Amino acid sequence: MRRATAATALLGVLLGLVSGAPAEAAPGDSNGGGRATFGLRPTGKNGPDDRPTFAYGATPGGVFNDQVEISNAGTKPLTLKVYASDAFTPRTGGFDLLAAGGKSDDAGSWVSVSRPSVTVPARGRIILPFTLKVPAGATPGDHAAGIVASLTSIGNDAKGNKVAVDQRVGARIYLRVSGALEARLAVEGLTAKYHPKANPFSSGTTTVTYRVRNTGNVRLGAHQKVTVKSFLGGKKTADAIADVPEILPGDAVDMTAEVKGAFPAIWLTGSVTADPLAQKIDQELPVYAVKRDHGFWAVSWTLLAIAGGILLIAGAFFGTRYLRRRRAKGVAGATA
Repeated sequence: MRRATAATALLGVLLGLVSGAPAEAAPGDSNGGGRATFGLRPTGKNGPDDRPTFAYGATPGGVFNDQVEISNAGTKPLTLKVYASDAFTPRTGGFDLLAAGGKSDDAGSWVSVSRPSVTVPARGRIILPFTLKVPAGATPGDHAAGIVASLTSIGNDAKGNKVAVDQRVGARIYLRVSGALEARLAVEGLTAKYHPKANPFSSGTTTVTYRVRNTGNVRLGAHQKVTVKSFLGGKKTADAIADVPEILPGDAVDMTAEVKGAFPAIWLTGSVTADPLAQKIDQELPVYAVKRDHGFWAVSWTLLAIAGGILLIAGAFFGTRYLRRRRAKGVAGATA
């Protein structure tokens, strides 16, 4: 599945990737100025239905004919671009589509809308048919995309420069292709950094960063547990970490957790356990937790400085005594 990559000349704002959520265009848009409010949602042939998303199950080669409703709540007609695009999970979590102009190579490329642009009358709505054709070589599992209605407007950036702003509203498409299904997560890039307190005998805080990747072929959420333990047996656990509700196959979410209370025991081990959370339709799929460990140094520099000072003092003390004894032996030998 293609990821969002290069920056575009347009400022893409993906809004309302749920049924019926509106997007507002900025004043001064290319449709004649003023504020514009438009929405997009799944619909039946004769009117809206209750579907929150477009969801399909198919064998390779399957074909679906469906329709989307595009509405205009404003007082002027709106001309909107309409297209389909691949979906992906941003590293911060959530659901997003490729930026305008991004090339789709998965489910977004399998969707054909009947018209690339539409003019929606004021206070009106239109129903636009589209077709989803699943390729014969489509891989088993989940594929995600979205249908987008886009309005281009001209605005100003923070420096007052004129910029083109692409504001979009979309409806999600979830497609499951039949075949062997695998529900797997992986924990990647695990690192840990210890932050000691000034008081050398106080516990510090450990920042644990990692990435949870969906290495299977079905949509998964992730429940996580992060711990830090010492070789002496002490163990501390991070406060409850919010579940990641959805990661699309192949995608990943970056996570950070703070673990408090670990003492600077020279060497600590950070552990992350990720439990896959199956979607409602996958409650029967076998899922297995994954765990990854990472050892790291945990030193109180204040305590280290105190210990170093003590060693220097001790070294000076015993060194002085040693020199005095050598001198005393030298004097005694000379007298004899």
